[in-house]
Amino acid sequence: MSESLNDARHYSLANVNGFWAAGNPVVLPISGTPSCTLDIHPANRAITLTTPFTPPEPDVVKWRNITFKPVASDDGDMAELTVFVDDNLHGAYGLLTSIADELQIEGEPLAAAVASAIQRHRGMFTGKVGLSQEKEVGLFGELLVLEYLINEIGAGPAIGSWQGPLSEEHDFVFGEVHLEIKTTSGEQRRHMIHGFTQLVPLRGVPLSLVSIQLTRSDVEGGCTLSQLVSQIRAKSGGHRPRVDEALEAVGWKDDDAELYTTFWAKRNEPRAYDVGERFPALTLPRLTQVIPNIVVVSDVSYRLDVSHFQKHPLPGALAGLVEAPEIPE
Repeated sequence: MSESLNDARHYSLANVNGFWAAGNPVVLPISGTPSCTLDIHPANRAITLTTPFTPPEPDVVKWRNITFKPVASDDGDMAELTVFVDDNLHGAYGLLTSIADELQIEGEPLAAAVASAIQRHRGMFTGKVGLSQEKEVGLFGELLVLEYLINEIGAGPAIGSWQGPLSEEHDFVFGEVHLEIKTTSGEQRRHMIHGFTQLVPLRGVPLSLVSIQLTRSDVEGGCTLSQLVSQIRAKSGGHRPRVDEALEAVGWKDDDAELYTTFWAKRNEPRAYDVGERFPALTLPRLTQVIPNIVVVSDVSYRLDVSHFQKHPLPGALAGLVEAPEIPE
């Protein structure tokens, strides 16, 4: 199809600029079949294409700035595709008019029309990446601990103890013990340790490594990371801003919530291990004794299997967080 045909079908970019600058909502019909209308809404910084809905749904989950919603109306089932305008009004308008062209001129079904248009305009989108699975599992484990603490000691003290994302402290800090939370989806308690300092006790306070094992589950037996985030926020009350600050620090973005579709559940009860003198932590003081010029090594990561280590109890209200150690006969 020619550029002149497309130009004749749609309002000029100058007109679109004028509608946007005026600040008032305006609905622009696009002539053709199926019916298509553009709702330009400057106050919401959004443009919405409305057209009859024919399954399957277009796949827009992995793209930022665009959403799909089926809606019921007097005219039947309709599809609403909304593009949120950052600083690219022309790109948003061009994408939605391209979808209308695919529908009305090329006769493409909705899902195919959206996919084709996005491919041509993908420069205006940043693909949603989300957290890696390792980081997703790690955050899930920390939030399980946070939820336990909120239930046991209250939102304020619990959220105040969650230091890991916001400082160089361990994940959870209490006067009598610090906790470093390690979570895996594997069948063994193998955990990745990052850096020389992650397993170094601070200020003379005992440090415990808490090992959490997750397994994939279903909607009945588990929850997604997004659902757990929502649960934590609901329980946080007035302390939610600090939770949101910590979530942002670990890379959580609300716009990516739909990417986390895996239902996780605890494979078994968490265990705690005392990070004392006999714990195999790679620290600078230990490595300095055996590796020449260790100061030129800027970082280290290693995997630690604690499956057969002796379990350790946690004090006070933390005791119920982990599996109790065996009592010698």
